[in-house]
Amino acid sequence: MDRPLPEAREVGVVRGLFTVDDTARAADFVSGTIPDRIWEVQIRTAKVQGQIMRRSSLGGFSMKDCICIDLKLDRPVPVEPGLRFRIVSQSDPTLTATGVVRPWD
Repeated sequence: MDRPLPEAREVGVVRGLFTVDDTARAADFVSGTIPDRIWEVQIRTAKVQGQIMRRSSLGGFSMKDCICIDLKLDRPVPVEPGLRFRIVSQSDPTLTATGVVRPWD
């Protein structure tokens, strides 16, 4: 059975579910993802700046395990639910996390 492709949209705000790439740095990641912080967002071949708007935990999981983050992008980028992307801390480029675009509301 053929499944329809996810609907792609060009968005200025992207919602993602993230895990830190180096689990030993989980506490650094949580403390670095406070609202208004700027992170580099790498989506496909685009590199844009993303301002953290809001963050939250996923159900009963600790933010050190996974964290939901809404990022306001400095320019629109095409994405679709399920797309994997990466964020890089501006203040510490060795602090990175990989995320997946959350489904549309």
